[in-house]
Amino acid sequence: MSNDINHKEATVTTNTTDVADTTVTTDTDMDAAQLREEARQMRDEARRMRDEVSRMKDEIVSERKRMEDLKDELAVLDDRGGQWSDYLEVKGLHVEFDGFVAVKNLDLTVEHGDLRFLIGPNGAGKTTIIDAITGLTPATGSATFRGEQLLGRKPNDIVKLGVGRTFQTASVVEELSVLENLQLAEGFRKKTADLFKKVKGVSQNIQYMLDVTGLTADAYKPAGILPHGKKQWLEIGMLLVQDAHLLLLDEPVAGMTPEERQQTGELLKRCSRNRTVIIVEHDMDFMRSFADSVTVLNQGEILAEGSVEDIQNNEEVVRIYLGGGE
Repeated sequence: MSNDINHKEATVTTNTTDVADTTVTTDTDMDAAQLREEARQMRDEARRMRDEVSRMKDEIVSERKRMEDLKDELAVLDDRGGQWSDYLEVKGLHVEFDGFVAVKNLDLTVEHGDLRFLIGPNGAGKTTIIDAITGLTPATGSATFRGEQLLGRKPNDIVKLGVGRTFQTASVVEELSVLENLQLAEGFRKKTADLFKKVKGVSQNIQYMLDVTGLTADAYKPAGILPHGKKQWLEIGMLLVQDAHLLLLDEPVAGMTPEERQQTGELLKRCSRNRTVIIVEHDMDFMRSFADSVTVLNQGEILAEGSVEDIQNNEEVVRIYLGGGE
């Protein structure tokens, strides 16, 4: 009987051990599965972090490239931009032709960033003022830009001081391409030694101006086949690549279509942000749409100055000029 008891105790002990072993095995399997799951999650997190780091690196590279491009663009813009002191000041300007007084002791100040329109009847002296400032017509008095006296200087020297002008008829070299016209204009400000250096590709300056003037697609076309409006844009672009800070434009939208006039006005608005721009104009709708300020001339003297609204509400201006129309 004692042996039976011992046998039963041994059996119970064995069964208890088996249950314990099973419990340990189950717990171990659960721990292993949990560890595997945690390891998988860690691998996934590490993969996600690697992807995030890679994306951030790409963004950093892209941002650096964008900043470099922006820095280049700002450098170009700064080179073309102006300063608050870049203004035109005319005092006592007087022009006579064989005893006929075309401009009579005129005072005129046009500030940097101003898009100024000169209007008035034929013979009021508008173009004569531009001719005097650019050295094409002898005059007395004073006309300074950036503190430099313009009167008495040769036209080429005035251009080198940052003064550019256009005429009623675009003066481009029609046999040359748009690009070649711009390169020719750009070379005008280069030193003599640099004129003979081989040009490698299109300069950043010219590429930017092709974009500004909307002529990129026409770069390799002969200038002579361009429509009238685009020839005017090319001439404006030629002034810009010469780094002109004072632009004097004589009836720039004459003969243009309404769409070309609108595009030209937008171009001149853009130019005037960092330059001084003076426009001789007869198109009153164009003036109303784009002028920052207006000077009205009559018989070689200033009749009125102010905003477009001021000019339109000036009874004398309406009587002499706007009322009759031209």
